[in-house]
Amino acid sequence: MGSRLSLCRVGFNSSKCKTEAKLAVARIKLLRNKREVQVRQMRRDVAMLLEGHQDSTARIRVEHVIREHNIMAANEIIELFCELIVARLPIIAKQRDCPPDLKEGISSLIFAAPRCSDIPELSRLRDVFEKKYGKDFVSAATDLRPESGVNRTLIEKLSVRTPSGEVKLKFMKEIAKEYQIEWDTTESELELLKPPEEPLVSSNEGKSSMQFKDSASAAQAAMELAEQATAAAQAAAHLARRSSQQGDYVTHLDNILYAQESSQGKTRPSMDSGGSGAGEGI
Repeated sequence: MGSRLSLCRVGFNSSKCKTEAKLAVARIKLLRNKREVQVRQMRRDVAMLLEGHQDSTARIRVEHVIREHNIMAANEIIELFCELIVARLPIIAKQRDCPPDLKEGISSLIFAAPRCSDIPELSRLRDVFEKKYGKDFVSAATDLRPESGVNRTLIEKLSVRTPSGEVKLKFMKEIAKEYQIEWDTTESELELLKPPEEPLVSSNEGKSSMQFKDSASAAQAAMELAEQATAAAQAAAHLARRSSQQGDYVTHLDNILYAQESSQGKTRPSMDSGGSGAGEGI
C-alpha cells in the first residue's frame, strides 16, 4: 500500500509547492501596496475630470480604475488560497487525488496562473500541480470546464470584459462623493444607462441563428435551404439563357430590317447626329 502511494506521488515536490505559495503571498503584498498608491492617483484624476465637467473622458478613465480594483480583489482571493495550500500541504502530499475541500483553491490558482503575469510563482505552482494531478486536471481549470471548481468571484474579477454602464456609473458616483464634488449625473446616466442598439440582422443571419430541437430537424432545415439555393441557381440560369436568346433574336431581326432598307435605298439615322437626319436619304 505504501509503495502504491509513493508511486502516486512521484514528481510532486512538497517543499517547492510550499516555497512558491509563500513567495506568491509575499509578492501579492508588495503589489497591493504599489497598486493602492496608483489607484488613489487614478481616482483623484477622475475626480478632477468630473469637477471640470469632462464626463466623457472620466467615463473612459474610470474603466482603468475598475480594472485595478478587480485585480486587487482577485489578488486577495489568490493570497487566501496560497495560504490555504501551505496550511494543508501534508494532506495534499498524502492523498493521490485532489481533496474535495481543496479543489476550489487549487483549481483557482491554476486558472489564475496565465492571467496574472505579475505573479510568476503561480505558473510554477501550476506545474507542480500538473505533476501531481495530471494535465487533464490543469486543463479543466484553465479552460473553465464544467465542475472545474474555480472560484466564481475570481473568474469575474479576472474577466477582461468592459465593465457595464451601471458599474461605471457607480464608481463615478463614489469618487464624486469621496472628493465632495457636486456632480450633475444627467449626461453620464443618459450615456451609460441607455439600452444597447440592436444590430441589424439579415434574413440569412436570422436563419443561421435558429435553434433546433435535434440533429434531424437541423438536417431537414439544411436540406430545405439547399433546395432553395438550387432553385435560385436554376432560375438565374434560365433567365440568363432567355436573355441571350432574346438578344440573338433582336440582332437577327435587326439584320433583316437593315437588309430591306438597303434594298429600298434607305439609310438609318446616325446615333451621333442626335436624330436630326431621320428623314433624309429617301
